[in-house]
Amino acid sequence: MSSRKLEFTRGDVIAEKYEVVDPLEEIPLGPTFRVKHLKSGKYVRLVLLRPKFAGRDQKEAIIRGYKTARELNHTHLVKVGELGDHQGVGYITFEDFEGSTLRNLIQEFRASGKQFDVREAAQITIQILEALQAVHQAGLTVRALRPEYLLVNVRYTGPRKQTFVAQTKLIGAGFWELVPTAVLAEDEFSRGEAQYMAPELKSFEPLSTPRSDVYSVGVILYEMITGAAPSGTFHAPKARRPDVPDHLAHVIEVAIAHSPEERYPSADDFRIDIQRTFAESGGPVEPPARRPLLNPLAAALSLAILACVAIILVSLRGDPEAENAARDSQIRKDVFERQGKMPASLQELIRTHPNMMYIPEGPYIKGRMYSEPREVAMGSEPLAEVADLPAYFVDVFEYPNLQNGAPQFNVSYADAEKVCSAQGKRLCQASEWEKACKGPLNYAYSYGDTFDPEYCGNGTEEIAPSGGRNECRSGWGPGVFDLSGNFREWTATPVSGSDKRRIVKGGLKNNPQKGTRCALAIDGAMSFAEPTLSFRCCMDATAPPPHPPAAP
Repeated sequence: MSSRKLEFTRGDVIAEKYEVVDPLEEIPLGPTFRVKHLKSGKYVRLVLLRPKFAGRDQKEAIIRGYKTARELNHTHLVKVGELGDHQGVGYITFEDFEGSTLRNLIQEFRASGKQFDVREAAQITIQILEALQAVHQAGLTVRALRPEYLLVNVRYTGPRKQTFVAQTKLIGAGFWELVPTAVLAEDEFSRGEAQYMAPELKSFEPLSTPRSDVYSVGVILYEMITGAAPSGTFHAPKARRPDVPDHLAHVIEVAIAHSPEERYPSADDFRIDIQRTFAESGGPVEPPARRPLLNPLAAALSLAILACVAIILVSLRGDPEAENAARDSQIRKDVFERQGKMPASLQELIRTHPNMMYIPEGPYIKGRMYSEPREVAMGSEPLAEVADLPAYFVDVFEYPNLQNGAPQFNVSYADAEKVCSAQGKRLCQASEWEKACKGPLNYAYSYGDTFDPEYCGNGTEEIAPSGGRNECRSGWGPGVFDLSGNFREWTATPVSGSDKRRIVKGGLKNNPQKGTRCALAIDGAMSFAEPTLSFRCCMDATAPPPHPPAAP
């Protein structure tokens, strides 16, 4: 096939339906263009697949990659659109994500004499790792991940527009397997930049694993922080930039270790250790009212300046709102510092406890915070009471605990208890449910301190498939979903003075703002079952792994 078919300029038409608006970056999959669909007027990105490895002989592999890409629905992956053909050359369309490549962003910073703040670089890196974890869970790797393959949208918010907020997306997920490792290596060397590909992929018998992608992300993080990618015998991060936190410098060195066995075994392990850098540098910052793009940072990147915030707020004596906010800041900081750390073996724990999240031992803040209005709480709800819990596991989703599954409802307490027991689990205590919902920063809702139906819908009035709302999750590890959304849930906690009633969490009919708060609790008769009532299970951290669930 002639290479002429890959060369297009502004105004050319591809496949008789896409008009070229701008030629974009060239990636190993092929040249990329921003195009306009002639019939709908919508803009998309279009990649023409190189015939030498995406021709007719690879048709089945292309279709398989396309199906995989369609199934990979993740916040930090560019959504795939259409698989088509232009005069014998295959093409794929992707969403027209508004952003430039990370390479362009790095060059802009360099040209203006700016450096990425370590938190800015960590924010982008964590989003890359979240995307890669989804790719790896699908059994795929990227290999030779470069800043050119990452799209970043940056905006500045807050007072004086000084708060850096990034949204990062990986392009081409599902299709990188089409490109032979040798072609990726050739592309690296042709650019004069062979530092992004892991050493084991440059051997005669390259074997790609998630650790190979960990290496590439480590190189990208090093480059963002120091201004240049490591090459050959390179300086330690702190030697090039002394203000890099010690732990983050160690994290980078582990990620770019020459031997795969010395690197993080997974993208999630890498991400968690980055977050630990900021968790150990200080208590939690007063969380923002909304966190639309910062959610992938989970809790840790909100932690750096709480002590300063508390000092400032305490100085405003005489202002009740400021004093309450200061008390909340201080108690959150104290509780965070006493929390147990996520174990380094978190991925192994998750693997042996499918669709369960480990919640570390330590305290959480029970009930209403000082700055919350009294009217949002039930009369019996305690005020910012610190309570300790041992470590435990909690189901990531409502039963049957399946991503994108349909939660079971109309369930009585006895039925819920029986199902959990059959799996070697138990119904969660109300305290466990509340701690899982509030996350490490003890938010009022699983996603933040201010009610917003964009994240979890309107409680029981707006049901979605399990995990269908990516932002509706708490901040523990990859997240526990739908605690501030979907169904109300049984817990094993009895109601004081009654052995026939149990606490129900996670919803209140006709009042989602009040009902989806993590602290809110009502009660129900154990024989009761209705269309807004479901459940999830917990288990002790010391218990053996659960049994496979029965077919729902």
